[in-house]
Amino acid sequence: MDGVCENSVDAVSDRDFAADFLYACAVTMMHLSRLAEEMVYWSSSEFRFLSLPETLCTGSSIMPQKKNPDVAELIRGKTGRAYGNLSNLLTLMKGLPLAYNRDMQEDKEPVLRFGPHREGCLVGGICCSGGWR
Repeated sequence: MDGVCENSVDAVSDRDFAADFLYACAVTMMHLSRLAEEMVYWSSSEFRFLSLPETLCTGSSIMPQKKNPDVAELIRGKTGRAYGNLSNLLTLMKGLPLAYNRDMQEDKEPVLRFGPHREGCLVGGICCSGGWR
């Protein structure tokens, strides 16, 4: 929207921009999680169809020769946080009347909290997919 908002009540009570951002993060993470699951699955000892770079894996304390696909597993785990942040914001906003309410101060945490996680997961996904053999 460009210019001055014609409805001042809507201007202060609208959080669609935050919900849109968190929805985009959740969908992005869903796709990264699916890709990460494929990496974990196909690099397992049962299949060995692909091999992840050593820099993105760690050895097991019991079996040092085993490669654990840590980055891919962490990407899968962070997906739940993206879903939780979206659910957090939508639940916060569902019961509020129009106009600004004190409850709306809680809208910043889910939005600001997930930015670094999303960027880290995107970098991890690029590193994993760019380095497999």
